[in-house]
Amino acid sequence: MTESPPRPTDELLTSLYEGKRALHAEQRALPYSEKIRQLLELQKIHYEIMRSRGVELRPWEKPWDIEL
Repeated sequence: MTESPPRPTDELLTSLYEGKRALHAEQRALPYSEKIRQLLELQKIHYEIMRSRGVELRPWEKPWDIEL
């Protein structure tokens, strides 16, 4: 019988949740132009991953060629 991994400590969980809250607060405070820039960058990354896996995307699923 295999042992399950030890559960994280309450201190670690609290620290992770606080970090997540801080990150979300920073993201909410960003201007819309930065949010759009990040979205387009993530779309490009996603597109390259899908291409490397051999997934054929439909034309409307491909990222737009936009530079901000």
